[in-house]
Amino acid sequence: MSYNFGINNQYYDQKPDLKGHSKRKVSSLNETFSGLFNEDKGVNGLIDEAVFQGNSGDCWLISGILSLSYTDEGENLIQNAISKNSDGSYNVSFKGVDKTYKITEEELENANKSSFLSGLGFIQSKYSTGDDDMLLIELATEKLIQEGEIPLETINGITGGSAYYLYQLFTKNSVEYALGDDEDEVKELIDYYYQNQDTTSATIGVGEGFGKLEDDHAYAVKSVNSNYMELVNPWDTSESIKVSIKDLAKNLGKYDFSVVDTSLSEQAGYLEEYYA
Repeated sequence: MSYNFGINNQYYDQKPDLKGHSKRKVSSLNETFSGLFNEDKGVNGLIDEAVFQGNSGDCWLISGILSLSYTDEGENLIQNAISKNSDGSYNVSFKGVDKTYKITEEELENANKSSFLSGLGFIQSKYSTGDDDMLLIELATEKLIQEGEIPLETINGITGGSAYYLYQLFTKNSVEYALGDDEDEVKELIDYYYQNQDTTSATIGVGEGFGKLEDDHAYAVKSVNSNYMELVNPWDTSESIKVSIKDLAKNLGKYDFSVVDTSLSEQAGYLEEYYA
């Protein structure tokens, strides 16, 4: 079994005809609409509002950040990465690569205006709607990718990347990313997450869709038990999807599973030790 950083890189860039409000249920559209007029929590270092992905094809990024936000350690990594400056702008720091990006009030406002209109269905927005902290991370990640100075591979801009690359941006720890590239590995990684889910973040990247899951799309893993796995679709994070363990077992080879245990200070090699 191999667990090298960036192994078996897959890109999950949603097809334009598969994403956006055309695929959402009416209830989700209503939640999006009403949510725009609810009290906005603004930037607070937390992913604590519903997120609705825009049209940039960055499901990998949103899913990765969501998965981090489901653990205490991952939540702290996000909170520590975001700070506000005296001039009203924000800094997003990727400590894993010693990079900090300034997002001005105008940049955030312009991205929010686009998202607002997208939420009402008037235009196609590039960025996500809902949580400003997620939006800040999107904008900072885009700047980082434009510099092209780190091994964060995408197809075009923030379109089409991998969550296990993203994780390393938030910590200086020697983080080991495990991506199952055969049936036995996927089973073992799911089992690792099952036994360590209080401290472990995970994403599932679907190549060929099955059940309720879309083709070429990434999901955040929220929980797993002996009967089903609970996933969150970045198109609409106010709802979750339950996929039976039996259905996952029947479709091995149609998806990849990646995990990172955010609680381990020395993370390199932790999975090899677990499976030894």
